[in-house]
Amino acid sequence: MLTLKIIILLILRALPFLLIAFQVACGQDTRQPNKSKPFAFVDSLLSKDSYTIEFLDFEYPKDMQEIMLRFQQSTVDKKEWFEEYYSKNYKKGEGLPYHENLGITKEEYQKIKDIEKMPPTIVVKSTAFVNANRSSNVFSFKTSENNIKFLETLKIDFRNEVLIFLNDTIPFSSEINAPVTTPFGEWHGYSWKKEISSQGENDVLRFDSLIATIIEIDLGNIKKNNKTLLRLKYQKIDKGTVRANLDWACYLN
Repeated sequence: MLTLKIIILLILRALPFLLIAFQVACGQDTRQPNKSKPFAFVDSLLSKDSYTIEFLDFEYPKDMQEIMLRFQQSTVDKKEWFEEYYSKNYKKGEGLPYHENLGITKEEYQKIKDIEKMPPTIVVKSTAFVNANRSSNVFSFKTSENNIKFLETLKIDFRNEVLIFLNDTIPFSSEINAPVTTPFGEWHGYSWKKEISSQGENDVLRFDSLIATIIEIDLGNIKKNNKTLLRLKYQKIDKGTVRANLDWACYLN
């Protein structure tokens, strides 16, 4: 099923379907006794004042990568056709029917639709060091690494139970009880999400006029290795122009 997230990924020319914290002891315990389950869970995840971040990448089999690249390139090359085809044929819960203009065979298209049945392999591509800070019961990160400075804009206010990213309040979305078939294996956590689009599901899709923002932050605990998972997605389109494209996952140790 092609959703707003996948449409944005197609615009960004990034592989679709690729397959995103906080407690610090500061001397006196200032934790609130009656936190909601999501914030109590996140507050209990971390107790250190510094972390090693393991940046994760997702690797699909090469044949699947090649299929997705051809599919992606076709939707870019036939942009006007794809917009019209999507607007006329997309059905919620069903997605798009196959068409040869998608640049792949019907069997290959089905593989893309079934991609969740074959999760990618997770690899650690790099590591970094960050400090944690809790001031007035607000958790934040501090790092000297320029490529992850954006992480400093993530703040968790445990007292007021508010999660903030880039000065934008992100609403709570859902509890996550992920099965063993996910790329991370079985894990439990919570998700905060904000999705804004200038075009509704039933509107005629026009990439050049699309204004959309997706912010999603997941925090959880991996059962098999007891590691803390942080996933952060930030994608922004302004009238067809890419303003941001961040899809990031890491372990916090």
